[in-house]
Order: sequence, then C-alpha cells, then structure tokens
Amino acid sequence: MKKTLILALVIMAVGLCGAFAEETVFNFDDGSNPGFFQSGSCSVSVKSGTAHSGEYALAVTGRASNDYDAADYKYQSLNIAAGDTVTISFWAYHEGENEGVISVSNAAGDYAILASKKVPGNTWTEISGTFTVNAAQNLRFKTDNTLVGVDYYIDDVQVIVEKPEDAVPAEDTFQPYASDFSAGTDGWYARSAGTAAVEVKDGALHISGRTATWNSPGRDFDLIAGNTYRISLLVKQEEKDTAEFMLSAAHSKNGKESYENIVKVKAKKGEWTLIDGTYAPAQYDNYILYVETSGGNMDFAIKEIYVENNEIKFPENLASLKEVYAPYFDFGSAVCQAEAIDTKRMDFYASQFSILTPGNELKPDSVLDVVTSRRLAKEDDTAVAINLDAAKPLLDYCWKNGIKVHGHVLVWYQQTPDTFFRQGYISRNDYVSRDVMLARLENYIKLVLEETERLYPGLIVSWDVVNEAVNDGKSTLRECTWTQVVGEDYVEKAFEFARKYAREDMILCYNDYSTPYEPKLTGICNLLDKLVEDGTIDCYGFQAHYQVQSSSPSERDIEKAMKKVIEKGLKIRISELDIEISQNVEQSHKYQANRYENLMKLFTKYADNILAVQVWGVTDDLSWKADKYPLLFDRKVQPKPAFYALVENVVK
Repeated sequence: MKKTLILALVIMAVGLCGAFAEETVFNFDDGSNPGFFQSGSCSVSVKSGTAHSGEYALAVTGRASNDYDAADYKYQSLNIAAGDTVTISFWAYHEGENEGVISVSNAAGDYAILASKKVPGNTWTEISGTFTVNAAQNLRFKTDNTLVGVDYYIDDVQVIVEKPEDAVPAEDTFQPYASDFSAGTDGWYARSAGTAAVEVKDGALHISGRTATWNSPGRDFDLIAGNTYRISLLVKQEEKDTAEFMLSAAHSKNGKESYENIVKVKAKKGEWTLIDGTYAPAQYDNYILYVETSGGNMDFAIKEIYVENNEIKFPENLASLKEVYAPYFDFGSAVCQAEAIDTKRMDFYASQFSILTPGNELKPDSVLDVVTSRRLAKEDDTAVAINLDAAKPLLDYCWKNGIKVHGHVLVWYQQTPDTFFRQGYISRNDYVSRDVMLARLENYIKLVLEETERLYPGLIVSWDVVNEAVNDGKSTLRECTWTQVVGEDYVEKAFEFARKYAREDMILCYNDYSTPYEPKLTGICNLLDKLVEDGTIDCYGFQAHYQVQSSSPSERDIEKAMKKVIEKGLKIRISELDIEISQNVEQSHKYQANRYENLMKLFTKYADNILAVQVWGVTDDLSWKADKYPLLFDRKVQPKPAFYALVENVVK
C-alpha cells in the first residue's frame, strides 16, 4: 500500500553525532488510505468534504463508548524503532459541540500520550510534539473521554524520525526456538503466587490452579533490543464458549519490571486457536514471554511454540503454479489485508497465482458502511452506503500487476451486520419490511458492482453472488435473517440484481461446501436449476475443504457431483481448496501431498469445464485452519511436499 505522499526518505545531518532523519507526510489527497487502521469499534476511512487542505482527510467514524475507538498506524511502516527521536505534527477536527482533547499516543505498552491539544468543535487545530521511542509499538490518534462517540478527522500528518548513528540493531545471535514438549516442560514454568502448576500431557503444556488472569505459563528468552521476532503458538481451553487470550512480555530494567501485550485472540471452547504476532523489544535486562487471559481463571493448554527472527526469505527459482496450470485454468488463492500490504510477499504471490480473492475484505461486514447508511436512512430507509477501504490494498496491487480478482461475496448469512436488516440501521429497532430489505439488497449490490468497476474496470472477473445458502444435511435452504426478513427467494433476487448491474461479461457464481454429500447435493442442484431457468447464473463455486484423515468424499464422489453441475450448463470454480492434516510431521505431509495430487488430476481432467482452482490461503499460519496445516506453503513461506506434488506430478 503506498503512502499518499512521501516527501522523503530525506537524509540530513543532525548535529555532530552523525544521525539522520526520515520524513513522511500524509495529506490523503489521492483519496486512498495509506495504512491507517481501526482500533476498537469504529470505521477508519479517507473521505471528502471535511479536510484541512485539499479535498480529503482521514475520518474516524462510528465510534462507540471508548476513547480507544481510534485510528492506529504501524511504527514499522514508518521505520520507527526503539531509540529513535520522533517529531510528529498533524491537524485535527471533531464534530462535537464542546472542546475536547485530541492526541497521539502509544497503542501498547504504557499507552503514553506523545502529543495532545484541546480542540474546539468544528475547528481545525494543529497538534505537535517530540518524543523518544522506548519500544517499537503503533501510534494511536485518539480523543479523550469528553469526545467519546464523536466523529473526528486528521489531515496533513508529518512524521520526522531521527535515528542515532548507532541505531543499527546489535547482531542477533538468537537461535530460533521451537517446542513440541516431547522433552518435558522445556524451560516453561507457572507464573503465579504459588497456586498454579504446569505439566505436559498429550504433546501440550497444561496449566491449572490459576487464581488470577496473569497466572500463566512463561519462559525466559534472550532477545536483542531493536530486532523483531515472530512468535506463534496454539492455545486451547475447555471451560468457556469463548475466552480471550494474550501473548505478553514481561521485562525488567534496573530491577523494575514492566509488561506489554503483544497480541490478543479469542479462543472457542475445545478448539486449538493460533496466537501469532511480532515483537520488537526495547532495551531491558531480561525478557519473559507468557500466555495469560483477560477474563476468567480457567485451565488451558499451549503447544507448538515458535519464536524466531522475523525475516522471511521468499523462495527463488521456484516452479510457478500459474504457469504449470495455464493450459488448463487459472490457479489462485485467497489473500487477507495483512498480506496485501506486504509488497515483498505480494510479489512472491504474483509469481505463483493468476487470480486472487480477498479472504474477508469484500464480505458485507467489511464493505457495508453502517454509520453513513444510518444517516442516509433518516431521509430514505432503503438507502445504503459502502466503503471499500479494506479491500483496496489487494485490489490496488492486482490492478497494477495485471492479476485477475474473484469477488467474494455479495450476500451471505454470516458476516453481515444485523443492523443491515433493522429499521434505521439501529440494532434495537425492529426488522424492516420485505420490500425495504429488497430495496436495500438491490442498492447494496448495485453500489458494490458499480463502484468496484468504476475504480478497477475489468479487474474483477467473477463474483460469488450468494454463499452457503443450502442447509447442511438437508435439501432445503438454511433458515437465517435473509429468509426471515425477505423469504427463501432472497437468493433468486440477489442473482437478479447482480445480473442487472454486473458488467456484461461478469461471471456470476453460487458458492457452497459439502457439495458431494446427499441430501445437500440435491438441495444445491434444485437451487441451481431455479437460477439457470432465470438466466442469472454462470458458475458454481465448488468449495473443497477436505481432510487427509478422512477418505470422504472420495475422488469418485467429487467427480459425480461435478458432473451434475456441468450437466446444467454451468462452469465450475474450485473456490476454496485446502486439505487438513492432524499432525505437523513428515508422514502427514506426504499423505497431504498425495491427496492434493489426486484432486488436481481430477480437476485437470475436467479442465474444459473449470474456470479456476483457488487454494483458500497461501501459508499454513494464516489459514482459517492454521492448527491443521492445510496449505501449500509453511509459515516461513517455504514450499511443502504438496506444492511439489502439484508442479511435478500432476502435469507431465
């Protein structure tokens, strides 16, 4: 993602110490977001109409009841490290009636205020300050409690980073750490007042007897200040429907201990959940990494812990999936926003894939602008507003590099704000009528299709119009808010609207999983028959989330289901391919490679009927099934046996 305006990396002498400075300015004048992201419950986007200079400013809207509903920016993107001196200035504006404080602060650690000023309502005010960085953490542009819930704007942000002569980090002699607890606790111990204890069971470290949320399994690590480390592990709890866990660091200097939260996740009951984050330590005498909870003192377990230098060496001279399968169909992947803003990573992805899909960023909960829709609804309750900022990093990259995009998804019973269905877009209100909801549906589809086409003409070649509408284990549509408010014909209406507003050559798809299984296959076919009769559908998205440990569905079952779809005159997209394994061991990866190979041989057999095959993610650690290692590349973006099976064995 490019910065709106970079006036430098300006190199300039500072005093006699040999320091240099880097200057970055954001004025938002091209209308794009250069990497600011939301903290808390709010929306962060670049909007016109309220700006200090030019036409655009960064808007922080839809704030709830917290001062941390704010806009953050990564230190890493500004090349800020511990020991740097930073001078920052920006202009701020808020829509409140009274005066309130707007500031920039640390977004972690001590959350210290770095620069602040009282800002009158509806008045642009300049805020500036200089500070020395103790730890590399994000910047947060926020208000105080007097302005909670008030929309505000920032513009003309200038950041000058002064680096001392000896700013280069010390040589890192840290040895990558990995543990499966096969040799016992491996240095991990229980951090508590004496009540908690750890033990190894079934390849995991279990902690019990916790009496406080900070009671945790911890381990001492020799880290180097100024370097960046990547830390990941799996956590599981069996007591609450959902519990929040934090990977944290404790450190001390001159005998005084302090703490930082590195990353937070929510873990569902009974499921291994990935905790994955990066940490750039400041200068301390020692470091402890530990896992704690933010609510509840339940027992839990951790396993498969990795601590390593955060340096990824992307493979070179590697066979290309897109080139191998070019004679047959497009080969692609899903990509999330965090990947899309990493240019080096995206350049590697571009060498492998001819088509990409935003994993979440074009789903309704990312696109629907509830706050603006609520304002518009005061005049017209059928009005809809959208915001594509979350998807733009990937769309921008694909546009500039000639990579096709598949859009996912316009209508889904999940990841759609409930307020979309409520009168006035207010959660406490009743649901709207069928007619109002159909008008909203049409307006939403119209806006998304027309706006993406206006910004990126011809880039998106196909869309999942509706996702997963058929019940599991049944031949009927699943009950959901769409069927409750609109009725079972919401699917047909969605396709009707999509066909009405889509580009003439746009391929419109219905997407679903568990296709080979009856009676769901019959339900899918019945739905496809209606859409074919209406002339609104072109393609079926055949999800393929499978497991090595299960022989079901067999290749024969999959082929049978594919034939039923093809007989209807529809094309197929293998839309979400991944194959789970139960253990991260060599033999499991061999079985996985064999399963991938057999499936791809089947898909190439039907190449005339298949538009694309897309794996649902690139690297195991970023998969929605991270604990099952389902993809073609490992967490270090190195090819797995499954990758080599696809490029060496399938096509000969």
